[in-house]
Amino acid sequence: MFRLLSRLVLWFVGLGFMDVSVVFPSKNREKYVRKAVRTAFKARHVREVIIVDGGSSDNTVDVALKEGARVIIQSNLVYPGKGVAMRDGAYLSSGDIVVFVDIDIANLTPQFIEKLYTPIMRGDAEFVKGCFGRAAGRVTELVAKPLLRMFYPELARFKQPLSGEIAGLRRVFYQVEFEDGWGVDVGLLIDLYRKGVKIVEEDLGFKEHEMKPLHALTDMAYQVAEAILKRAIRDMKIDEVWAKKYISTINEIDLGGAGYA
Repeated sequence: MFRLLSRLVLWFVGLGFMDVSVVFPSKNREKYVRKAVRTAFKARHVREVIIVDGGSSDNTVDVALKEGARVIIQSNLVYPGKGVAMRDGAYLSSGDIVVFVDIDIANLTPQFIEKLYTPIMRGDAEFVKGCFGRAAGRVTELVAKPLLRMFYPELARFKQPLSGEIAGLRRVFYQVEFEDGWGVDVGLLIDLYRKGVKIVEEDLGFKEHEMKPLHALTDMAYQVAEAILKRAIRDMKIDEVWAKKYISTINEIDLGGAGYA
């Protein structure tokens, strides 16, 4: 009973004193930005919403500013630059907790965002990976999961290791390297695990968003594999010769047409 009461006290203290920053990496997402920013501000404890813009040619930035978001221009305008945007958002945010969410989620709600950071406020986690009701995508099943099972089997329990919906104490993001592109999510998972950060996976329910075209899935497959294998080499689980040989076979993997990662 005493332990339960102590946890409740810590939880309420956290809810009262931990501010949340929500970060949306974005490029040419004018049609999504208004809803995304408004929804994020409705989530409890959110004090800051940041759009990290990757060089939009539409009105993404103007709409974001009108909705009260803070806009940061991505520090390196490369494509894909998701990891650059996430690093910029993490380093320039002010919240005790930083939440990253894809901006194109059609069914985004305040509760969706709250589910990501609630385990941190409760003291159950320092880093949260979101997962969803639908099956994992092709890059996850054909590239990420097999490599994780091979080199980091302790992380094979994560249903969707490439999920872009994450939350963490801001300080934990200062401890690790951000990949520039699509490998960022799995790279953070591996590196934060190795640092001893407490990680949980939270079911966010159903996620409705845009499918990626085949060329984007192919690029993602290469970058995800490179992120995992780079760390496996670093951790002396594999040599560079094997890694290069594996990378050369990715174009033989049948990723089908457009789909989810």
